[in-house]
Amino acid sequence: MSKCNLIGDIGATNARFAIVDDGEYKLQNIRYLPCTEYSAMQDAIEKYLSEFSGIEIATACFAIAGASHTETFKLANNDWKINKGDVVSALNNVNVTWVNDFTAQAIATTMLSEDDIIVINPGSIQNDRARLAIGPGTGLGVCGLIPASNEWVPVMGEGGHVDFAPNSQLQFEILSLLQKQFGHVSVERVLSGPGIVNLYKSLAIINGQQNIFDTPAEITNAANDAKPDQLCFDTLQLFCQIFGSVAGNAALNVGALGGVYITGGVIRNFVDLFINSGFQKSFEDKGRLSDYMADIPIHLSEARYMGLLGAAKILNK
Repeated sequence: MSKCNLIGDIGATNARFAIVDDGEYKLQNIRYLPCTEYSAMQDAIEKYLSEFSGIEIATACFAIAGASHTETFKLANNDWKINKGDVVSALNNVNVTWVNDFTAQAIATTMLSEDDIIVINPGSIQNDRARLAIGPGTGLGVCGLIPASNEWVPVMGEGGHVDFAPNSQLQFEILSLLQKQFGHVSVERVLSGPGIVNLYKSLAIINGQQNIFDTPAEITNAANDAKPDQLCFDTLQLFCQIFGSVAGNAALNVGALGGVYITGGVIRNFVDLFINSGFQKSFEDKGRLSDYMADIPIHLSEARYMGLLGAAKILNK
């Protein structure tokens, strides 16, 4: 029986698993398991491992969309309540490393090749300065990266939950509508898959139009159609403008002269529209620091399995 390591990226929608050999980053036997089909994380793990015979798990690393520093926690956008002890027991008490899922994605940006990225803004890269990883998925992940002793140290926070700060009359109207629905409106209420739906429905109300789509995929597909639905197209344009502003704010906070790396599954669904959107203009629109912002390189990751890759890197460093 061969020994190997288990890697997991547990998000709001899917639990992604892979096997890696000790000291290696090559992902093997990648599987996506829908979280709603399992009552607990350990059930999903047992289902995944049941597909493979002749392997023994030596150690594991899980990237989790939640407060992974506590013994028990609930995922931010998932009904699972995770008890670390129960998960470790299901793995026969092997050593388990727990990290935030976006920390793993941020670490994975340090492993990207030129073939893995689209350059949004070449800027003027400074390799000895901090980087920023940011990406909309089911929520919005934000993580700084600080260079230290030939490695990158992640500085993880909860940047997706900062206040949505509108900077146009339209955005103020959207904030007002969302406050009635949610109370506090964080940026991930508009910069995420569900956020696309929130923006779409808000624009429909403001414009006096009927909203006919209910999911991010439907809205995105309609916006990308050869004859795009105008409301859907306007929704994604607004999404990109707000994303540029929020990413610019985060880059200023981190001092990300080493570059901004955009990850997450949402943008991959409308890459061409994103490239030609107002994202960069909004990113740079910081008044007296506009020139500073224009110097920051921005890259869009096209790599798959960023959370798994980062978890493998963290486990084997």
